[in-house]
Amino acid sequence: MTSDIVEVWLISTDVPDSVLAEFEALLDDDERERARTLLYPDRRRQFVASHGAVRVILGQHLGIPPESLRWRRGPHGKPELAGPGLAGPGLAGPAPQVSMSQSDSLAALAVAGNRHVGVDIQRLPADLDVTRMAQRFFPPEEAQFIRSAAGTDGQVDRFTRLWVRKEACVKVSGGRLLPGLQLTVLTAGVTGGVLTGARAGPYLVRDLRVPQGFRAAVAVEGTRPFSITRHWMHPGQRRHQIQPAKLDAQ
Repeated sequence: MTSDIVEVWLISTDVPDSVLAEFEALLDDDERERARTLLYPDRRRQFVASHGAVRVILGQHLGIPPESLRWRRGPHGKPELAGPGLAGPGLAGPAPQVSMSQSDSLAALAVAGNRHVGVDIQRLPADLDVTRMAQRFFPPEEAQFIRSAAGTDGQVDRFTRLWVRKEACVKVSGGRLLPGLQLTVLTAGVTGGVLTGARAGPYLVRDLRVPQGFRAAVAVEGTRPFSITRHWMHPGQRRHQIQPAKLDAQ
């Protein structure tokens, strides 16, 4: 993998109980504890499914057992691969950079070479006053862009597109979300600002094609162009039968 290709897997978290049990067995103690703290059963299932699937994908990608993967967290919670055993077949040099996101029934995993990467996926919100949120947290020109959309559906779509671009950049930076909401991301491309954190910017952000009802974006550090290769993963009746399918280049 080169630093200018980002592999993205779209993951269905709607999995049968048999697969969910296998996924849970792959998680580490921290992931299991985080799952237990979730109040709603659907949220717990989605968490276990997404984190288990990420382990399977990365295990196959790196040529190591998925349960052997170890994570470390940055100051604001961004997970990074850590620990021994990461130099799998075809992987030279340092461990790849990864980012994941989950919303409702879909999750996304982004894997890059030696450029830090961020991915965010969101279901279009049904009960959120997006014009009020944008007025409070977004730059004025973006708040106006959202207000000017035709109807509520258009406003929600514009708000969510901007939100996922911002959050993808925040994940690259390793910083906090709130300052990132002030980034100017009216169009995909180089962002109009920098963030505090280990990787202050600039960032290059691109929209990601996802199923209807969702929006997603991928960002990397720096301004050098990158390409996206998308894959789809829908776990079958057993975890070991999973074969992530390549969708296309984007």
